[in-house]
Amino acid sequence: MKKLGLSLAAATLALGTLIAPAAMAAQDNEHYGMVVFLKGSEFFNWSYAGFQDAAATVGATTELQGPADWDASAESRAVDQLVAKGVKGIAVTAGDADTLIGSINAAMDAGVPVLTFDSDSPKSKRMLFVGTNNYNAGFSAGKAIGEDLGDKARVGVSLIPGLDSINHRLQGFKDGLASVAPGAKVIAEVNDEGDLQKAETVNTAMLQANPDINVIFCAHGNPATGALSATRNVGRMEGDKKVHVLAWSIDVPILQGIEEDEYGSTVAQNPYMMGVQSFWQLWSAAHPTQFDSLSNPGFGHVPTADLDTGVKILKKGDPAIKGLMTPPKI
Repeated sequence: MKKLGLSLAAATLALGTLIAPAAMAAQDNEHYGMVVFLKGSEFFNWSYAGFQDAAATVGATTELQGPADWDASAESRAVDQLVAKGVKGIAVTAGDADTLIGSINAAMDAGVPVLTFDSDSPKSKRMLFVGTNNYNAGFSAGKAIGEDLGDKARVGVSLIPGLDSINHRLQGFKDGLASVAPGAKVIAEVNDEGDLQKAETVNTAMLQANPDINVIFCAHGNPATGALSATRNVGRMEGDKKVHVLAWSIDVPILQGIEEDEYGSTVAQNPYMMGVQSFWQLWSAAHPTQFDSLSNPGFGHVPTADLDTGVKILKKGDPAIKGLMTPPKI
């Protein structure tokens, strides 16, 4: 009996050795996609780096898709193409909340788990949103401006209308500002269309029309450079008339500009963690267990609530800036 027991144990070990590589080989064949609305953006390079790094730990492969210019329809087509290729899951940041609904819903109906990150499409069937709680992030930014400038803050906002993420950021900013500086005001908003040159033009016009503005709140990652140029155009870069440009970016030129006293501060999201968490939630969704998912029957388990990856308001001298100075290259 003792000999038989040892033989069974040895056989089990041998079988386990054979099964493990087979299981890993199966994982090697799994392919996941990320779709962004500005391919090549440093921010989304951080996200995709996190996505890739997480996938590599289980031997899965990934690809990054999306337009080089802001085009939600092109994003929608990219989602459709990934579904046609048979990917195991898709993480998408919605360039427009409504435009992506059809493709997200079709993917989910086809059994391909989809989640949104960074910018949501809340009316779609997406499983989960991973990213910044945009209201809370905006609140932190508004509170920081209120604490720095008090009731004297007069804010102009550079934004793109219609994005769910930006709408929440702006409302949070207004509420955060009011929470510590009830006399402060948001007095103008301009549409920068996600374009650097357009941002300079419209922010210059905003400052000329509203000389009381002493803060430009950049409600997304693109307009900060244009907003800074606008302050230069109207002679508001230095002294008592200096405009505090609050960026929403961790791009290296922005971080360098903060250290050189050009920008006042920036809202630093955590795009790398967005990518890491996006992959792991998709991987879980693509691997059902013996128990049904509470929120998405037929798929594996993901949280029933959104995952907030948080923000930090970076100012000159913050040690976190050093760690962000070498971004990933995709």
